[in-house]
Amino acid sequence: MPNTDSCIALVITDKETNAQIKNLGVGLLELRADLFKKLDAAYIVAQIRRRRLLGKPLLLTLRNQKKEGALNEFSDRLKMEIIEEALPLVDAVDIELSSPLLKQVVAMARKLKKKVIVSSHYLQGTPKNLESILKKSLKAKGDFVKIAAKAGSFDDVMALLAFTRRHRKLNMITMSLGRKGALSRVLFPAAGSRYTYTFLNKPAAEGQIDFPTLKSHLKVYYSSIE
Repeated sequence: MPNTDSCIALVITDKETNAQIKNLGVGLLELRADLFKKLDAAYIVAQIRRRRLLGKPLLLTLRNQKKEGALNEFSDRLKMEIIEEALPLVDAVDIELSSPLLKQVVAMARKLKKKVIVSSHYLQGTPKNLESILKKSLKAKGDFVKIAAKAGSFDDVMALLAFTRRHRKLNMITMSLGRKGALSRVLFPAAGSRYTYTFLNKPAAEGQIDFPTLKSHLKVYYSSIE
């Protein structure tokens, strides 16, 4: 697995201060722009410029479908307007496999030489057709494939773990959601998941482990951390 710090993705909104973040050992900052207090392109761009001062890789995420984890739904037109303004200022963008904007966003990211995470979220349970989902995701020609699925049992966690391990040579990001899936946040990086997501103030998804706790667990189980 990679260096432990580098596999930590810290999910932030516009509420955290740069002072809270600047000395944390993380590999990626996920900007959940859909959770900012204003869903406005100019405001979001200003927030991104503020985060760029931290000198850490920035991932833009803008959820607008409840089935993909959005708190509030809004139009794809507004989503695209924001992405067009914000993408030049970040290092990567997360776009859902189910989004009508998928091809457009991937093409724009390629033109700007930005990385793309093609994501899928299964909030009701762990799907049986993981291989099919992976195949469709790879066809989108992103840089990473992300699959997050609700765990109803320990068997669901083990199924997604085995899937991750089988495809560890790919740029996979996997996690089991929900209380029963919390173990995946510590375990899946060892199986090949490139990032494990965490938070400072408020979880963005059920089953996320707060940053201090996650970091302490990784420190115990992965010898590559200093």
